[in-house]
Amino acid sequence: MAFCCLLLLANSCTISLVNRNIDYTVTKTFNIDQFGVKNATAPPTSGLTFSEQLKTRILNNTKLTYLQTSEEADLLFAGDVTGYQLEALAPQADQSVALQRLTIQLTISYTNTKDKTGQSDWTENFSRFANFAADQDLASVEQQLIEEVYDQVLDDVFNKAFSGW
Repeated sequence: MAFCCLLLLANSCTISLVNRNIDYTVTKTFNIDQFGVKNATAPPTSGLTFSEQLKTRILNNTKLTYLQTSEEADLLFAGDVTGYQLEALAPQADQSVALQRLTIQLTISYTNTKDKTGQSDWTENFSRFANFAADQDLASVEQQLIEEVYDQVLDDVFNKAFSGW
């Protein structure tokens, strides 16, 4: 009996936050300007990589259509990789370190061309990191770390743009 009540309660209480800010009758398209790299230590392709991953995330998780040009798009994303920092963590007694951290910062602008008041537009810095063992060479794990950091930033950007967080 308790199991049935729990099952009924679980089925009747659902919360959906994904895409709650998208009115598909008004907003149908988006465009992403290729992200630039404004940090000398970041890989030159890191901006393009993020642009493509953001495009894929939006296409896979919304009903929006990607437009090649920004002139007619309802939503616009633009930005740059503005920070790319490697730092040593967890010092050991023998003056070595156990971990290193790669921190990546992106500055992202979002414009909703359908909102003529501009109240939904924003520009924000998003910064996330990934740790790796100090005995690993950055070059051997860099692509994996970038993917890990970008996944976190993509969640943040998607939530801010489409879930109202």
